[in-house]
Amino acid sequence: MEILKGVLREELERLKSLKKNYENRLNNHPKGCLIRKEIKGNVYYYLNYRHDGKGVFEYLGRMDKAELLKMNNAIAEKRKIRKLYIQVKKDITKVEKMAYGKKKRKF
Repeated sequence: MEILKGVLREELERLKSLKKNYENRLNNHPKGCLIRKEIKGNVYYYLNYRHDGKGVFEYLGRMDKAELLKMNNAIAEKRKIRKLYIQVKKDITKVEKMAYGKKKRKF
């Protein structure tokens, strides 16, 4: 039984490390989504996200195709990382329950 608990503790540490990695990667990507507005025939881009419960439109200005592609790729990458992050949090909860029972205990 102790071998199983040891394996679960190792898995828990691995998952916590992975969670920190995902948190760092999420902080390095832009938040929100890209909004395109056409004003008087000119196209401008904004980053739309929520901050302290309020919607924020951050002006990015005009963007060429390369910049636009880079921004869209960064936003798509953040969405993928966010899904992985949520799954890791769920896995941590499951492993904690298996390793420590319903109430988390220190060994």
